[in-house]
Amino acid sequence: MKKILFLMMMWFAATGLMAQQDFLTVSGVVTDSLTGLPLPGYPVHIDIDSASNGFSYHHETHTMSNGFYVDTIPFNQGYIPSGVVNVWLWDCMQTIRSEYFAFGPNHLSITKNFTICAGTPPPPSCHADFYAAPAPPPPLTMHFINTSTGSNGPWYWSFGDGQVSDHFDPIHTYAAPGLYQVALIIGDSLGSCFDMETRMIQVGDSLPAPCHAQFTWYLDTNSYVNTLQFINQSVPENGTWLWSFGDSTTSTEKNPVHTFPNNGEFHVCLTIATTNPPCTHTECHVVHVGPPPPPPCESWFTHMNNWLEVSFEGHMVGNPPATYSWNFGDGTSANGKNVTHQYAAPGLYPVTLTTATQDSNQCTWISTQHIQVGDSSHIHQLYGQVFAGNFPLDHGMAMIFGVNTPQNVPPFFATCPIDSMGVYYFAYVPEGDFVIWAMPFDSAGGYLPTFYGNVIYWEQATVISLGAPVNPYNINLVPATGTQAGQGGILGQVNIQGMKSTQVDQIVMILTNEQGQPIGFRNVDASGAFDFSDLPVGTYFLKPELPNTSSDLVKVLLSAVNPVASVTMTFSGQHIIGISEMPLVASFVSYPNPVKDVLNLTIDAYSALNGVACIYNLTGQVVATIPITLNKGGNQFSLDMRTLNTGIYLLKITSPEGLNIVQKLVK
Repeated sequence: MKKILFLMMMWFAATGLMAQQDFLTVSGVVTDSLTGLPLPGYPVHIDIDSASNGFSYHHETHTMSNGFYVDTIPFNQGYIPSGVVNVWLWDCMQTIRSEYFAFGPNHLSITKNFTICAGTPPPPSCHADFYAAPAPPPPLTMHFINTSTGSNGPWYWSFGDGQVSDHFDPIHTYAAPGLYQVALIIGDSLGSCFDMETRMIQVGDSLPAPCHAQFTWYLDTNSYVNTLQFINQSVPENGTWLWSFGDSTTSTEKNPVHTFPNNGEFHVCLTIATTNPPCTHTECHVVHVGPPPPPPCESWFTHMNNWLEVSFEGHMVGNPPATYSWNFGDGTSANGKNVTHQYAAPGLYPVTLTTATQDSNQCTWISTQHIQVGDSSHIHQLYGQVFAGNFPLDHGMAMIFGVNTPQNVPPFFATCPIDSMGVYYFAYVPEGDFVIWAMPFDSAGGYLPTFYGNVIYWEQATVISLGAPVNPYNINLVPATGTQAGQGGILGQVNIQGMKSTQVDQIVMILTNEQGQPIGFRNVDASGAFDFSDLPVGTYFLKPELPNTSSDLVKVLLSAVNPVASVTMTFSGQHIIGISEMPLVASFVSYPNPVKDVLNLTIDAYSALNGVACIYNLTGQVVATIPITLNKGGNQFSLDMRTLNTGIYLLKITSPEGLNIVQKLVK
């Protein structure tokens, strides 16, 4: 390679091209991925579209005997445009291998090397095909009928739920109804036949149950470290609730606050029951109470295919010191965080990564993926242009995220810098559903991170389904309305325990005004922190954006008395929970409890507040509402409890500024 580059330099010098600046030079080397040898006489295409600069160019050049190609694009004397050049060629699988480069007066030399499979593959000598039919009486059992031709086996089935079979016409029982992607791979013992067919099948009845229990939880910061606030997310909202906290206690409240007797892991269950229609459903989670557990040692891996050569990279949460051991599914193995493996033949291979941490945790994790090698028909190229108003975005990043990913399969994710003409390009995208996110680097530039579909919230993004791509996927950034300068600000923190470190840098905090109009954004840094400064007093809303993750909308009130607010958000599973953490009160005391007639309240407030005190019964109904006005400093109130029946109640004192006091009462 060094010799080829030296010859390139000599060729430029001999022809005088190194001294010229009025044309664009595109050059590189094309080599065979199997042999590593140069490919002579191979066609390479160079295209410049006139859409952006009025200059167009389309030319096919060929490699020399040493695999080197070069093309020079002359410009009119005295005029050197700026634009984007596309350098591309076909590989042996009739797949376009291409890359886009920006050029301009100060960048007129581009080098692009290709390593490809050469030649044209013969048509397959066999054809994989099948259909699926229910196998009664079991409702979740399917009979797969093999209608393949040209081969007597072997057969390899992947049922889309992690299970496989090598039978000709297998019968398989699924654990749950739903849609599953089934693959059949056929071949023969001589290796002269290989083909694959995939289909999406419906198993059982996919209609949702009339009721579904679901809940989340977070630390109750107004109480002790082992007190948790549980949030009921079940559907429908009307029903009866029974909580079992795993410590021999229960509750029938809709959103209970529970204090556990000690730190540890508790098996918490919520059961919902409805009468119309009659339905019962239970969901359980292991809830951690107390200091956070040691960081998880979960590992996963990504890979990049180049025909039969595959590059693997292992990943771990927090990137601790660890060993990485690979089994490539073809009888070979290797060690290392980054490894490259050359397969002998196309196929579907189960690749396993085993990691073992070398710290005090001594934790081992095993992950497996089935990867397709040597078949580029399911790999796609996506590209588009990002605009900030009427001009291309000249400094930013494009990201693509897989959505609707099957359980236990890591979602596809890739990034691409946006060049000076706003162009982004993803070369190796598998089949599936995706959203594309364009992010300007300058948060003060007047435009917001925007998803394909020209929206700022990922739930509203237009999903791209592959199949065949429909390029280009252009994005028009949503403008920020901005605001006048002020003396206020919002300081924030996202608690990122349990979040992969690569995800933290992808969180964007959107700030809107009271009418929901976007004002601006901030990137959350690696520690989870963000801040908005120079804000006038008023009402604002914060919403964190992270694809495939739902999030709360947090209301923040900046006043002349309290111009700076502090907000904490917590990452919990696939949801970011928002909790206002402004220190609004210095102390709160209520007595007596149990209470007979009158409940006395003492509140020491940092500033004047207008709030409301609500009393709830065990079914979640409001039985009393009392407006409360707090002055700065000490405040005393009395609540009349004589009209309430004997029992257990919940007192909640809230205010628009974020005050949230919760206490159980016994009458």
